[in-house]
Amino acid sequence: MNILIVDDQTFIRKSIKNDFLTLDGNHNFVEADSGNAAIKLIEINTIEGLDFFDLIIADLKMDDGDGLAIIDYLANASSKSVPLAIISSSDVRTLELIRNIISGFNLCCVGVYQKPLDVDVLLEDLVIKSGEPKKNLKLETKKSDVKYNIKKLLNEDAIFLFYQPKIEIASGKIVGFEVLTRLCIKEDGFIYPDKFIPLIEDAGLSCILAKLVLNQAVSQWELSPILKDYTLSVNISAHDLLSTDFINYVIDKHIDSSDIKLMLELTESQNMEIQDKSLQSLAKLIINDILISLDDFGKSYSTFDRLDSLPFNEIKIDRDFVMDLDSNKQHCAIVESIIALAKKINVTVVAEGVETASVLKRLNLLGCDIAQGYHFSPPIEGRYLLNWINEYNSHNEGSYETS
Repeated sequence: MNILIVDDQTFIRKSIKNDFLTLDGNHNFVEADSGNAAIKLIEINTIEGLDFFDLIIADLKMDDGDGLAIIDYLANASSKSVPLAIISSSDVRTLELIRNIISGFNLCCVGVYQKPLDVDVLLEDLVIKSGEPKKNLKLETKKSDVKYNIKKLLNEDAIFLFYQPKIEIASGKIVGFEVLTRLCIKEDGFIYPDKFIPLIEDAGLSCILAKLVLNQAVSQWELSPILKDYTLSVNISAHDLLSTDFINYVIDKHIDSSDIKLMLELTESQNMEIQDKSLQSLAKLIINDILISLDDFGKSYSTFDRLDSLPFNEIKIDRDFVMDLDSNKQHCAIVESIIALAKKINVTVVAEGVETASVLKRLNLLGCDIAQGYHFSPPIEGRYLLNWINEYNSHNEGSYETS
């Protein structure tokens, strides 16, 4: 396929290309960093009414012509048949509005997707839209085999770790990385957490996955001393806290690698309160100098009770509140209140889903400590992490400003 990727962030374009190539190498890519640049490319490559591009993937929010400009151009040109996928960090209601606009223009809309884009889902939607056999578009992911072989997939050869940078807003310095996990099926590419986590939880394998991720991440930190300058944040679930074996494993791993600043990010589901045993587990981790972060603050069950009952080191504001706070007054007020609360109880506050300079500037004015999101980088595969750190530090040394 000939694919046009339109996004003003270089790392996002690169990430999308890499995901496509992981699934199937038979693609040609053309890139544009704005809507107007993309329109020029479409015009240049349209010959006598024939479409050169087999798929256009466009960000919604860009300077110098946004995704709406591309939609408007296609609606008024002869290119209505080219499949179009819109990606955005906007909330669900905004995405639905864009979907309705595209539908009203009778364009060939593959879908409107929240970032980060799951290329596998996009290709499945493209198959449905085009009616072509899957083998002509990508290597088919065998979902039934994934479920059947989920135990076999839980090994270090199948687990790939990606790292999301955590950036101190005031200074622009890297302060840590959050570990994100992908499972890889040979010849079928990456499987994302929204697909494999439910399978793992249903099979009762959550602690096994958490151990494998922790072991692999700590090993990488041990092999690269420069990484020990940064906090290593690993996600766990409330269910993991019920396993004494898992808690002891984490503590032993931390003792063996005491020079690594380990943080556990607790994701708490709505259908499970933190039980007495969970509280004891958290207390045991804390007294062993393991940092604890409360993930998705504002979304989880009984959030304020959790803050009252345990000394969390960090709270992370859910991305749904952050990504549009420069234009959504309600979300801005929520974020402002959370930051004020965090300051009063002396807890570091992290904003997830920072996609634009405008949002980052607003967070800085509100006094937020740390930011994560595509404004800095999409998740970085482990083998590229040191190169990214060197490139970021070199580019931003002495020149980073949020104002």
